[in-house]
Amino acid sequence: MTAQTADKFAFTPWNATRFFVPLFLQAASQSLTYPLVGVVVAHGLHGAREFSAFSQGFMLMFLIGTLGFGLVTTGMVYAKDRLGYLRFRRVNALVMLIISALQCALALPGIAPFVFGRLLGLEGVQLDIARWSMLFGLPAQLAFLLRNVPQVLLYNDHATGRANLATILRIALTALLAPLFHLLGLVGWVWGCVCLTLPVFLESFLMDCFARPYLRRLPMILRDGEKATVGRIFLFNIPLSLGGTLLSLSVFMLNAIINRTDNGASMLAVHLVAIGLINPVSFGALRNQAVAIGFPQRDLRDQRTFLFALATGVVLAALLLPLTIPAVGDWYFCAIQNLSPHEGDLARQVIWWAFPFLLFQAVRGHAEGLAAYRHRPNAVLAGQAVFFGVLVSVLITLFHFGVSGHVMGIIALLCASVATFLTIRLGLALAWIEDDPDFPKGPSSSHPSTWPHR
Repeated sequence: MTAQTADKFAFTPWNATRFFVPLFLQAASQSLTYPLVGVVVAHGLHGAREFSAFSQGFMLMFLIGTLGFGLVTTGMVYAKDRLGYLRFRRVNALVMLIISALQCALALPGIAPFVFGRLLGLEGVQLDIARWSMLFGLPAQLAFLLRNVPQVLLYNDHATGRANLATILRIALTALLAPLFHLLGLVGWVWGCVCLTLPVFLESFLMDCFARPYLRRLPMILRDGEKATVGRIFLFNIPLSLGGTLLSLSVFMLNAIINRTDNGASMLAVHLVAIGLINPVSFGALRNQAVAIGFPQRDLRDQRTFLFALATGVVLAALLLPLTIPAVGDWYFCAIQNLSPHEGDLARQVIWWAFPFLLFQAVRGHAEGLAAYRHRPNAVLAGQAVFFGVLVSVLITLFHFGVSGHVMGIIALLCASVATFLTIRLGLALAWIEDDPDFPKGPSSSHPSTWPHR
């Protein structure tokens, strides 16, 4: 390894920032794609009702897709040599097969009416649009999963900028296609699926091209590497992915309970507008998981990545600070999002609550990364289960005491994030006691090829 390469993998605030910023931009920018596609769908034959049904179908598709939520983290842990990479690729293909089977099964005539009708409350043409949108979205789902393999190679070599470039080009192509489709009269849910799918395949293709040089440089087998089987890698992924499924289910709980508060429709509108800004930043904060894996601890006293996570939480929270200024907040919440002046004031209150939430999201992402690096995915799953349980418990408690619906969601999310962070850190503390107290013994370099494996 050259001195320049070693320097790239050594932790410094600058190296960590260069690694983290593209990951944050990728996580935050992806939320821009779906409003763009909405322009195509909403101008279809059934207008807003068509877009609502399309959204329900894709919401269910993304819920199924969370079964692959932990694949990138799994690959960052195991795909550090060619053997591990090939086995991870097989696991990724197996998860693709499982997700495809589930997505096709939910579109079957005997199952779709129950799922989209009884559970989601759709009927008639809306049920059909949601059902077929979910099925026609399968190519996009598979393309998202295909990109996991090259993405892991890029992340493990700290080439996050290249991965981010592929994502930015996907969003740019979507932004180009959406108005073009509208101009040409190619509107409705079918063309919405096309508009979403083509750029995803471009992103997957570009990532594969960018990753090929890194694949050629992979060692056949790391000298001290762990010879994990396909089965072990698959089992490692399950707790990480089920955690993502629990997080997705929590969205349904939030909306259902807030909608039942006093003036529920208005309170839900305030929550959705505010959380639409908070969520992209929140997903970006969770990318500290990759930082914890990419710059692993040398020993128990090494808290540099934790302090970095704290710093990113503060900086990301500060991004929303202008919205607390009445003039700026009124412009966005009232003029842009069409909330009433009173609802705009309530939305600014939600933004204030977002500051501690984003701080804990950042350190929670760091804790999840430590757990994955320590091969403790059950600690992550326990944390996600606690997240869901605390979220529901706090929501029910706040509802019982008549707390205003507009802050119920963000308060519950804050409490759940704090509980998740504490649960994972407790699990890690118990693991360190259970294992060798000197673990991990710091490698001579933080390049993935010199990481300790257990």
